[in-house]
Amino acid sequence: MQTLSAHILIIGGGAAGMCAALGARQHLRQSGIPDAAAHIVILERNAHLGIKIRISGGGKCNISHDGEMESVLEKGFLHPNERRFLKPAFFGLKNRDVIAWLHQHGVETYTRLNGRIFPVSGKATDVLEVFERMLKAHRIHVFTKARALDVERRESHFFVPLDDLAFQAQAVIVATGGVSYPKTGTTGDGLRFAEKLGHRIVKPRAALAPIYFKQAPPAELVGVSLRGVGLIAKSSFNTVTRIDDVLITHLGLSGPATLSLSREVAEALEKSKVEILIDFFPQLSFEALDALLLGEQQARPAQYVRTFLEEKLPNAIVPFILEAAEVAYEQKWHDLKRVLRRKLMSVLKQFSIGEVKEVPIERGEVSAGGVALSDINPKTMESRIVPNFYVVGEALDLAGEIGGFNLQAAYSTGWLAGISAAGKLKWD
Repeated sequence: MQTLSAHILIIGGGAAGMCAALGARQHLRQSGIPDAAAHIVILERNAHLGIKIRISGGGKCNISHDGEMESVLEKGFLHPNERRFLKPAFFGLKNRDVIAWLHQHGVETYTRLNGRIFPVSGKATDVLEVFERMLKAHRIHVFTKARALDVERRESHFFVPLDDLAFQAQAVIVATGGVSYPKTGTTGDGLRFAEKLGHRIVKPRAALAPIYFKQAPPAELVGVSLRGVGLIAKSSFNTVTRIDDVLITHLGLSGPATLSLSREVAEALEKSKVEILIDFFPQLSFEALDALLLGEQQARPAQYVRTFLEEKLPNAIVPFILEAAEVAYEQKWHDLKRVLRRKLMSVLKQFSIGEVKEVPIERGEVSAGGVALSDINPKTMESRIVPNFYVVGEALDLAGEIGGFNLQAAYSTGWLAGISAAGKLKWD
């Protein structure tokens, strides 16, 4: 078997891996090391780089999230330990740095009202092409269809075998992703490498995934979109909520609120059954909604109750709300008893849509779990256990909210690892 040499070997050619290579090369250039003297190699098991960039944002690429990095951390990572861990990386490579790269290469961007940043063209491939051009300009050696089979720590280097050749390298950066969307190549290889070298692996779980129910939603509701509702996951020990859009599917739920809530649901499901409820008026308290219904009853006594609901909500779901509240379809406001009005109010605030069967990890945009953060130095992304071994991006035990946060974590952690690995290289 032929063995090639690299100073820095990056396993995985997604957002994190590409940024690791760029960060390493920039540091070496700033240190006066000629490109020809330092071999930086990316191994990508797929035929093309950046598969997840290609499919992110429905193919439009939600590049990152707008705002100061402190705010991005607060909005995007709800677990305090994840925010603390990511802070050094996020301030090393910021969202505006990535956007500046794109603008310099002619890819214009725009920011939606919710802070999500997209290319004006709506094409994820435009974003990926910028990264590919930068890799070429930075003289990064890219091997596609090159799956690392193992990472062995030897006395002076790492040995990484592939199917038909092998690499030895001073430093290895694992940027293989987690275990979501296995068709893109994220099958947990990096976690296996890290575990073999002594790292603790937190059990991977779904994140940013759809939620499937034990009993499929009624056919009449499939395809119904609910705008700005509160999605509530209720277990025997906890209740968590997200406010955003929800899409009812033939298997359960999808949409931004669902994806955001899925990580907590997956964790809760291991200990308890989980019921999903919908708050159709999350901006109103129970008391405020009851006052709204009472005002409607007094203002339009001859009107059907359902008319008010049809003005506020998709018509397809109205009969199901009325049935749950035990309010007749032909019920008018003038003779609606107080007890039924208050029951209707309760249903509108906590409408039971289904009991969770599963949160399919293979359908998640990212996965939670991975290499334990306590085993990685957040200031360098270097392992605390194995010198010159780095773990970045989704291979780490972290997962952000929907909205470009996970891509930013990939850019930033990869960049920091690349700089750190380059700074430790030894020259004969």
